[in-house]
Order: sequence, then C-alpha cells, then structure tokens
Amino acid sequence: MSDYPQSTVGLTISNTQNTFFKAFYDAYETEVAAQSSVTAFLDNANNDQEAQNQQIETMISKGAKALVVNLVDVNQGEVVIQRYCDKVSLVFFNRSPGDKALAKCQNAYFVDGDATQAGILQGLKVLDLWKKNPSWDKNQDGKIQFAMLEGLVGHAGAQARTKWSMSTMENYPTLGVPTELVFHEHAMFNKDVAKGVVGQWILNPEFARVEVVLANNDAMALGAAEALSEKQINVPLFGIDATSEALEAVKSGRMTATVLNDAKNQAKVALRLASNLAAETDPLNGIDYRMEHRIIQVPYQEVQ
Repeated sequence: MSDYPQSTVGLTISNTQNTFFKAFYDAYETEVAAQSSVTAFLDNANNDQEAQNQQIETMISKGAKALVVNLVDVNQGEVVIQRYCDKVSLVFFNRSPGDKALAKCQNAYFVDGDATQAGILQGLKVLDLWKKNPSWDKNQDGKIQFAMLEGLVGHAGAQARTKWSMSTMENYPTLGVPTELVFHEHAMFNKDVAKGVVGQWILNPEFARVEVVLANNDAMALGAAEALSEKQINVPLFGIDATSEALEAVKSGRMTATVLNDAKNQAKVALRLASNLAAETDPLNGIDYRMEHRIIQVPYQEVQ
C-alpha cells in the first residue's frame, strides 16, 4: 500500500483477550507506527459495550474523523450507527452491525474475512483428512458424526462459517460425505465457554458417537481441546483463525487443523480505509481489494 493521507483516526477493539483481536490490535499498532501521516487513538473495551461507546465519544472529541470499531455487542450495532453516523465515518471490523443498519448510513463500512470462504475451507480440510484417516469413522457407517461450536448468537460471520462448513462436508462435488450433527451450541467465540460446553457434552453418552469437533474460531477449539484432554479423549478438532496458540496446538497434536484469518491484511485495509475516509479522499485509494455495498472482504487462506 502507498503512503496514507494525513488523517486522525481511532480504533476500539472489543476485547484483546481474544487472541485474534489481539493479533489485529498488534498489527494495527505496527501499521500506525509505520505511517507518520496518521494520528491514531487505540483502545480496548474489555468486553464492555458502554465502555466502548465512551471510547468512541472520547476519540471523536480528540479529533478523530474516522473510527475502526470492533463491536463488543453485535446487537448494539444499529444503536452505534444511529448515534454516530452523522458525526464520524465508521469502519466496522469483524463484527458486523447488520446489513440493514449498514445500509442506512452512508458513512458506515465493514471490513472482514469472507466467512463463507472460511466455512468452505474448514469443511474441505475435514473432508481431506477424513479420506486420509479411515479410522476416524468409528462406527464405519460412512457418515461424519460431528459436533459444532458456533460463535455469538446472531453473528452473521458465525452463521456463515457454520452453514458453509456443514454444507461443504456433505455437498461438496465429488468429495462430500454424508453427515450427522450430534451436538450444536453457541460458545460465544470464548475459550472458557467452549470448554464448559464441551465438558457438558462429554457427560452425555451421545458424545461417544462424535467423530469430529468443529469450532467457528480457534479460541473455542482450544477450549474444547482442554475439555477433551482432561478426560483423555482424542477427537479430531478443527478451528478457524490460525492464531499463534492454535498453530502451536496443531503442531503438538492438540488440534487437527485451522484456517488462516488474515489479521494483518485486515488491519491494514481497515486502517487505510479509515484514514482515507478521515482525509475525505477516495475510500479505496491504496487498497487492493474490491468493495461491494461498502463491504470489503479479505480472503481466508489454507494453512499448509
């Protein structure tokens, strides 16, 4: 990307204890340091929507003309847009305020990975390894009995990851395998919540039928890994994000595979978009991805 325009922007992250958002925050910090033309305010909302609203107010009062917002509560997206649409340009990141809310505000944008692609890549990875490991089919019925840990309730990205992962496993041309969903629960993209959910699943005799566990993100997969490890249960376990912790877990065998959610490039795109908007220049100046309906999607990638 070329040099950023002279601009003042802000970034508020929902919670940097989430390893993917911490990676995004760090990438954003690095990018800001490399751009002398950008004045930036960074903050972490610590999972508190009211605190995030106050951060937005403070950044605007300090002169930020555009903000990158990783919502604490996706259900508050419309409220945030109604409150700030006329005051500042808003670049939502990873957690969408909702298509209808986004459409109502010409100053609102959304940067994310392509959640559909994430689900497809996860499903394909399961199919690839399923075919290479016939022993995974414990009951030899030719079906994948699986459990799914979904992220936040009402989160469009979580819904897409879930839908496309599940449908890819069953319906992908020439590769698809019949599936049976044994357990499905929201674990809020949270490691501890996922550990508790899987801990409860394990107590159910039905869990003995589960041959694969899928999670919408690595934090939940790592929580599942802890619950399984404590009971000395070994089940193939798939995540999404390719956080450093998850890559280590794959290396050590605690997880089976993950998919790369490109935090670095998403951070660059979100910051550059916010900087362009703050400077009132072409929003896509210096950005190599296309935008549709004020949404930019950065591709996910396979982890080799």
